[in-house]
Amino acid sequence: MKKTVINIFAMTGITLVALSLIAYFYNATFLCLDTVFQALGVNVLIYAGITLINKVEINLSLIETGLKIIYAVILVLIFGNIFAWYESLPTPVLIIFTVFVLAVCELLDMLSLKNKVKEINDLIRNDL
Repeated sequence: MKKTVINIFAMTGITLVALSLIAYFYNATFLCLDTVFQALGVNVLIYAGITLINKVEINLSLIETGLKIIYAVILVLIFGNIFAWYESLPTPVLIIFTVFVLAVCELLDMLSLKNKVKEINDLIRNDL
């Protein structure tokens, strides 16, 4: 449970940093507080869906990755309409933004997994 909460907050942090960069390029002067909680809510749903997709155990990783991206983009598009994100951000930018955030989160997850594997291998070497 602790790892889930940390991952969701990390995903939200990455989302807000990326959103701030996009806002900078669009000459925005502030980021609304509502947007932070909206991003957190959407990230909770995205993380829950990705966790379910991971449990399905699809043989081809390309299809699994594609499902994750499609799921996240559809969620962002739906909530973009609900929260009126399209008033300040074009749809293609929102889609690219979503894929970017997912890619960064997957990269960080792989780095974390690599460190865990290294620790396990070190423990095995010490026991031998």
